[in-house]
Amino acid sequence: MFKAAIKSASHILIVSLWLGISSVSYATDHTEKATVVINDLQKLLSAAEQYAKDTGEELTITSDTNPAYGYLKIDHLIENPGIPGWKGPYIPYKDYWLGGEQYIDHPVYNAAQLLSKEDGTDWVKGSSPDGCRKSSGSCSISACIWLMPGETTRQVNVQIDGVDSKADSDSAGRVRYDNGMLGGIVCLTGGKYPKDLSPVE
Repeated sequence: MFKAAIKSASHILIVSLWLGISSVSYATDHTEKATVVINDLQKLLSAAEQYAKDTGEELTITSDTNPAYGYLKIDHLIENPGIPGWKGPYIPYKDYWLGGEQYIDHPVYNAAQLLSKEDGTDWVKGSSPDGCRKSSGSCSISACIWLMPGETTRQVNVQIDGVDSKADSDSAGRVRYDNGMLGGIVCLTGGKYPKDLSPVE
């Protein structure tokens, strides 16, 4: 009886230790993934800045989707649009998206994109009519990557904005994310975007 109790207690201890180690490993994994994603988002923002410095022009808002969304022609970071001063490619990604200027492939996740959004609006992804307008007070560029595990998007939020939330989305701060059944999108806001370039009044 005594030996059986000790054996049972040992099994419980082993299971508890295993669960504890697995939990720490799970958290560490997403923390590390988030760090890599943040680095990629920052590289996208830097690429857009360098494009503007070299060409004297900002990336423009796409015309093949609703311009109110504020999608920028991110493919111009990879393919020369015929603008003087272009010294790209500015990012080591590929562009396998057919018929779309607003996406490029990401080497780990599905895609990357750049947005111009009106400052002060509550958006969580590109496909919302919160894009930069001529009438906006001010606008900023944001870099986005999707699809990825929801816990990774939350960890990006923790590392940048210091917000530890279990919510499926967050529409405030430098980091915006939205998680669905298939995965999540996470965006990081960078520098300002000239509102006069928007085709939307």
